[in-house]
Amino acid sequence: MRIIKNPDKKSKIQIPPSSRVPIETSENMFNHHVNFIVLGKRGSGKSILITNYLRMLKAENMADRIIVVSPTAGSNKALLDSLGVDDEDILDPDDVNTTDDIIAIIDDERDTYEMEIEKLTRWKQFEKLMKSNVPIESIDPHLFLEFCDSNGQPVAPTLKYGHRPCIHVWVDDSQQSALFRSRKFGNFVIRHRHTGPMKFVEGDKERCGAIGCSLYIAIQNLKATQGGCPKAIRNNATQMAVVGKTKDEGELKDIYSSVAGEIDYDDFVRGYEEATAEPHGAFVMDFHPKKPHMRFRKNLDTYMDFTETKLNPQPGST
Repeated sequence: MRIIKNPDKKSKIQIPPSSRVPIETSENMFNHHVNFIVLGKRGSGKSILITNYLRMLKAENMADRIIVVSPTAGSNKALLDSLGVDDEDILDPDDVNTTDDIIAIIDDERDTYEMEIEKLTRWKQFEKLMKSNVPIESIDPHLFLEFCDSNGQPVAPTLKYGHRPCIHVWVDDSQQSALFRSRKFGNFVIRHRHTGPMKFVEGDKERCGAIGCSLYIAIQNLKATQGGCPKAIRNNATQMAVVGKTKDEGELKDIYSSVAGEIDYDDFVRGYEEATAEPHGAFVMDFHPKKPHMRFRKNLDTYMDFTETKLNPQPGST
């Protein structure tokens, strides 16, 4: 192959500045927003894994609103209460309006946040005027009505969550539902991080990008003639976890086919066997890790580095 470089500098690919506002989580957490597929048989521990990750996010004040889409949410009431899930945020996967309802929730949080940002902007203007030499009678009286308490003392406004809303959508027990058969839901998964776009104001880092949401999709079968995981969801996964043991080698190969570019098959099987050796164990694959050694995990707290094994073979190995 012969490579000839074009000397025209205008033809060089230029990366535009990002308008995305990052979600700041600790090093151990995933890069958000995520589309996290959690795969396992009934009773394997899918809900345990997702619940624990959301619990960790809540501890970091990064799970402001959790929407649960499940026909069996009632049987997990105690679990959902522990995550602070409101009844109004439990949706039915067989309701044809569910995707629209999720988008409406995100848009509503976006609208509230934009109003809060606008109010903070007015407050800063009011505060500046109060500290200036401008005569008090020259200041817009509506600002006093908006920002002063009954005693006439200025009170600074606050954000509802203290930051841009962090919204999470957990889809559980929904295979073969109307939701999984819906093209609208597939399209939503593809653009989940772009949902709830902000009104762009140049130079204002808060008024750009989108609110978006993170997705956690628990399924029992990755591929199946009826009720498999739609390709739009599989191909847009940012993380995938295999929870619990399976006796179906064909299913393992199906799962591997979705991550083949990330790991060798032998390493995949070895990682899976090690991670799922104990009850509710999970082999977690992160396709967008914060650091290279975080690509594979046993559960959420143990990293698995396959390059070390290859570079430093165990005694007696060839």
